[in-house]
Amino acid sequence: MRGLGERTYPRRHLFGRTIWAVTSPRRRLAAASILLVVEAALFALLVTESPAGAVVAVGITCLSFWVHLVLHECGHLVAAKLLRLEVVAVRIAPFTGWRNHVSIRPAPSATALPLRMVLFYLSGPVVNLCTATMLGAATALTSITVTDVALFGAALLAALLGVVNLVPAVHSDGRNLLSWLMTPTATSAALRAAHYQEEIYRTLRAISRGEADGGRLGDPVRDADDPRLALAALHRRWSTGHARSVTDFVAEAERLAALARADSTDPLTAAAIGQALSVQFGMWYLYAAVVTRSPVEHREVVEIWELARLGSQVQPHRLPARVAMSLAYLLNQRPEQARSLLLDVRAGVDPPDLCSVAFLLRAIAECHLGNHADADTHIRAAGGRYPQLTQLVATIQTADPVPQLSAPAPMADA
Repeated sequence: MRGLGERTYPRRHLFGRTIWAVTSPRRRLAAASILLVVEAALFALLVTESPAGAVVAVGITCLSFWVHLVLHECGHLVAAKLLRLEVVAVRIAPFTGWRNHVSIRPAPSATALPLRMVLFYLSGPVVNLCTATMLGAATALTSITVTDVALFGAALLAALLGVVNLVPAVHSDGRNLLSWLMTPTATSAALRAAHYQEEIYRTLRAISRGEADGGRLGDPVRDADDPRLALAALHRRWSTGHARSVTDFVAEAERLAALARADSTDPLTAAAIGQALSVQFGMWYLYAAVVTRSPVEHREVVEIWELARLGSQVQPHRLPARVAMSLAYLLNQRPEQARSLLLDVRAGVDPPDLCSVAFLLRAIAECHLGNHADADTHIRAAGGRYPQLTQLVATIQTADPVPQLSAPAPMADA
């Protein structure tokens, strides 16, 4: 697909999917832990002058590391609850090679979101630093050497954990904290785009419901001879965070588009590919045109049009084909034709998610035709299932003039 690679599509990482290291993370973690224990043992032996006391001190210090991790994540968890941020996952697994984290799903429209996010990312390190302070103060209350060494070691670990997490490194609290402090507008926009991408995949799941892929995670390159498996693999890899990069995703989409146009591809499979790709990229082009005010280039409209036509020619009356084709009409500045495809959406028969998208696309068409009352009716009919797409429609409604979705040069009927 010639124009798909020229735009940026945010990648969404599912919560808990990222591993600490690419190669042998557990081995490196084990090696670092062993080195730390040996150094702590030597220090404890030097101070206590007793092998038994050194073992006890080191044991308590090592146990405190796990406690500090728990306290760190509990700090994030309590902060999320107090700040009313939706918690979707909690993982504490310090010896498995997986990241420890509290994953949240903040709403892009939440009040004072940058402040909430700053407080959330600060909470874990602050808990560690407060714990280190209390443990350090506790060393003055005891005269037993072994206890002093154990408390000092535990305090040092807590302080290190808090400080290291404030350093703006990959996957650290400090990096996220810096993003929300320095570029709150851009970070909020990225969050909104990630939520919008989730809505796109809900739409794609509704379109592809019932397609069997054997439940396996395929390889879009290896499965290239089977277009349907390649399509299922592409979307699963992307939606679960397995896709390597945006460039790879676009390249795989282009290979699928070529398969869909091939004479050897079954028409139904070509239609499924065309609908999925036209909805995936068409909805992003719509987002770019409205939110970033970047009208779609004519050649990109042509690509979406060609892909949507693959489904429309095979199953023109099915809602997935009509949704894909209406997107193509909207991007081509032809709202009347887009509306005509969505006049008889059957809310009780077709999948609810797909009906909601159809109602919102119909609302966009009505906005471009100046029928704002009808647009409001269809926004209500959508039922709030797609908040980001609904907000996009609201942006079109309030804009004056209505944002141009594509560059000039409308195409003729094929």
